[in-house]
Amino acid sequence: MVLVVGGTGQVGRQIVELLRRQGSRTRVLTRDPARASLSRVDGVEIVVGDLLQRDSLVAALDGVEVVICTAHGGHGSRADGPRGIEGRGLPQLVEVARDCALKQFVYLSTASARPDSPSDFFRGKAHVEAALRSSGVPHSILRPTHLLDTWVPMLAEPLVTKSRAMIIGKGNNPVSWVAGRDIAQTAVALAGETGSGYTAELGGPDALTLRQLNGLVEQALGISPKRTSVMSPGMLRAGSRMMRPFNELMARQMRLGALLDTLPQVVDSTVAWRRLGVTPSTVADWLDANLTELAARWA
Repeated sequence: MVLVVGGTGQVGRQIVELLRRQGSRTRVLTRDPARASLSRVDGVEIVVGDLLQRDSLVAALDGVEVVICTAHGGHGSRADGPRGIEGRGLPQLVEVARDCALKQFVYLSTASARPDSPSDFFRGKAHVEAALRSSGVPHSILRPTHLLDTWVPMLAEPLVTKSRAMIIGKGNNPVSWVAGRDIAQTAVALAGETGSGYTAELGGPDALTLRQLNGLVEQALGISPKRTSVMSPGMLRAGSRMMRPFNELMARQMRLGALLDTLPQVVDSTVAWRRLGVTPSTVADWLDANLTELAARWA
C-alpha cells in the first residue's frame, strides 16, 4: 500500500494517477474528500485526516509500506502555512512513520531549502528534511527547482486576459524550470525502492530567464503583449515586509519572487535523471502538451 500525502495537489494528483495506472494499491490522505475527485472505483482509497491530528495519521499509515509526501504550507497561512505544516504537521508524520514498518518515505522538498533562508517556506522544507534524516525512517528526498505547472499559468493568465506580460524581479536570472509530471515520475520510481537516504536536486534541461520563459509562452499562445509589468527585487522585498502583518501569503509570494531573481537557480541534474530513469521535459515539450488547456482556461 502506498500512502500519498498531498495527493490533491498539483504534483500529488499526477503521482496518484501514475500509481493508479501501474496498479499500485493507493491511499490518499486528505482533509476534504470532495476536493480529492477520486474514488475507490478508480482503485484509490480516500482517508480523511489532518497532519496536525496524530490519531488520524496513525490510522492513515495502517498497513502502509510506502509514503509519498508532497504536502506543503506554501499556499497557506498560520496553521495551514509553513509554521503549521512544515513546522509541526510533517515532523509529526515522520514521527508516526518511525513506528511503522515502512520501506520508503519519499519527500518532495525544494532545491531552495536552507535552514538560513530568508523565506519561512524554504526554512520549513529544510526543517522537514532534517527531521526525516535523523528519524531512522528509510527515505528519499527530491529537491526540484521551480515548476512549469505553477509558473506558466501564472504568466499566461495576464497575457490572455489583459494582454500584459508580467516580470517578477528583473527577470534576468536563469532558472532550470522543471515539469511536474517529471517529478511525479521520479517519486513513483523511488516508491519501488527501499529508502537509502538518496537525495536528488532536479532541474529541467532548459535554463531560461523569466523574460525568456515569458517570450516562449507569448509565442505558444500567439499573443503579443501590449504592455509589461515589472516588479523590481527591491520592490518585492519592501512589499513583503509591509504585507507580512496583514497578508502572510502575499508577503511570502513576494519574498519568493525576490529570491527567484537574486539566488542561483540553475541545477545540472543529468546524473539524477539518468539514475531515476526519467527523460526530463523541455519547456517546449511542456507547452506543446499543455497549450490547449492553457488557451481554454481563461477563454
